[in-house]
Amino acid sequence: MTRAVRIPLFAVALALLVGFSAWYRARSVDAELPGSLCGTTVSPDLSRLILRPDGKVTEHNGVDRRRPRPSSWCQVIVDGRSALSFRFAWHPDAVDPYEIAQSHDSVSSIEQPTRLNAAYQAAVGNNGAVATTDCETDVGDYFTLTVLLEGTNPVDRSRRKDMERFLRAYFPATVKTLNCA
Repeated sequence: MTRAVRIPLFAVALALLVGFSAWYRARSVDAELPGSLCGTTVSPDLSRLILRPDGKVTEHNGVDRRRPRPSSWCQVIVDGRSALSFRFAWHPDAVDPYEIAQSHDSVSSIEQPTRLNAAYQAAVGNNGAVATTDCETDVGDYFTLTVLLEGTNPVDRSRRKDMERFLRAYFPATVKTLNCA
């Protein structure tokens, strides 16, 4: 003899409500993530690696790719608070991203950096990354990008792999937008 298990109607309704809520939240997070970060097209999956918005995402972009200045900033802001800072720098001399990342006198100071093995020079740390490559323009022969996670604990190592995956995709895509000679 088999027994029928009775599930109260409110339990079924609650399970459906929780499932719908999770589905809707996942959809709304995708909708909140921008299609580009600081002028470089990104997929929501890529931006989600380092940008975990819990509100409205905006940016203040001072980067002019057609007429670059030696240094320009772009900030990604979530609900009025800076979440990411990008520094775009063009310069005449080659630099070592690891040295930049280690320098606590630098605006690009990154906690516990390690060198990244890539087609370009890069360093990744707990709270950001620095990458550089040849890029001949009117203001310099090299381009360096710094990405800093704002409002994070600089000794927390949990975001390093995500930052590395982000940089490996974002940096080459950004360089393609720069019209380097």
